[in-house]
Amino acid sequence: MTNLLQLILTISSYYLFSHEFFMFSSEIDHKKISHMSSILCFIIVYAWFYCASVLELPLIINWLIFMIILGMEVYKVLSFNLLTSYTLSMFCIIMGLATNIFFRSLFAIIMNVPLSQFDNTLNSFKAYPIIFGFLFMGLLFWILRRIHFSEKIKTIIENKKSLRFYFWIEFSIYVFLIIQLLTYSQMEGLIGVKIWGVKVGLFSIIILLIVNIYTLRVASLNEYMDKQHDIRHQLIEDKEDIGKLWRLAYVDMLTGCYNRQLLDQRLEEYASYGGEITLAFIDLNGLKVINDQSGHSEGDIYLKRAVDLILDVFQEFKVDLFRYGGDEFILLSYSLSVEEMSQSLEKANQIIQKDNIDSCQKSISYGVVQGNSDSYKELIQLADQKMYQYKLKYYESRGL
Repeated sequence: MTNLLQLILTISSYYLFSHEFFMFSSEIDHKKISHMSSILCFIIVYAWFYCASVLELPLIINWLIFMIILGMEVYKVLSFNLLTSYTLSMFCIIMGLATNIFFRSLFAIIMNVPLSQFDNTLNSFKAYPIIFGFLFMGLLFWILRRIHFSEKIKTIIENKKSLRFYFWIEFSIYVFLIIQLLTYSQMEGLIGVKIWGVKVGLFSIIILLIVNIYTLRVASLNEYMDKQHDIRHQLIEDKEDIGKLWRLAYVDMLTGCYNRQLLDQRLEEYASYGGEITLAFIDLNGLKVINDQSGHSEGDIYLKRAVDLILDVFQEFKVDLFRYGGDEFILLSYSLSVEEMSQSLEKANQIIQKDNIDSCQKSISYGVVQGNSDSYKELIQLADQKMYQYKLKYYESRGL
């Protein structure tokens, strides 16, 4: 009757542990585990425990195979990768070994019997540490579920670097516990060894919990740094996208200078600031002839070349150049005087004229004015008129 009661308590305690462990593992990634799968996992492992007892295998072999079976169950049932599956399995095994060593040593002290009485053999003594060990582990996983610790474990699992670090620390603790089992088999009757076994069990559990906390903090820090990197990368991409959209909206695709849409906005801004502005209306001479004689591709080259030369001359000044339409451009400045802008435009004109080929005479006509920024519409008309007068003189000088 006593053996039957021990068997029932052992089965019940292990089922409690198995159920809580798989529920805890399933909550890490919000996976679902069926009741049938949970029972099947319990039956497979407990069948191994029974076989190990019948064969009277050493505890080291028993726990090693237990870890392998448990890891494969997590891998198959919950579809984690192997590293995650065996990290969870190792966590369970360490807790199991630590509590087993603790309760074996504790009961050996209380009952004043050798530690070998609790080895993996068919006797009534070994049931006590097993039952208490599984009950403790089941209670532990129940508590971890209630405080939502599985969500924190997910942070470690999602960070591969932290997960590998955590696994190897677990493996080190596991090796330490295995060494303790080997030690007990050599000095099982000494009271000091039994007391040391109690300390080892508590020490291993505490160390494992500390490692969990430390690794969780490192994983959280890595997650934060990854998120910061992603945010910076996204901001750079957004900035680049904004820059591309801005260029599409406000930059003339052919010449590279600003377009008329931005000119209207900039003039409105100038008007809101108040003060005087210097404005030049520029027109390219000979563009139609080049288009007719050499084709529009050569005309496009002329447009681009003229803009580059003008901007090159004005590179030391704060100016904005806008394509007003066709071969017409407007140059704006807050700081240049009419004389300074006119002299610079004449310099640009002379450079452009050096590019003349065959009968295609390249040059610019321009009109420069200065006035209050809130009267920019009148300034544009006046500059246009002065440019037209300049153009008439240009053609008259060439007998055209």
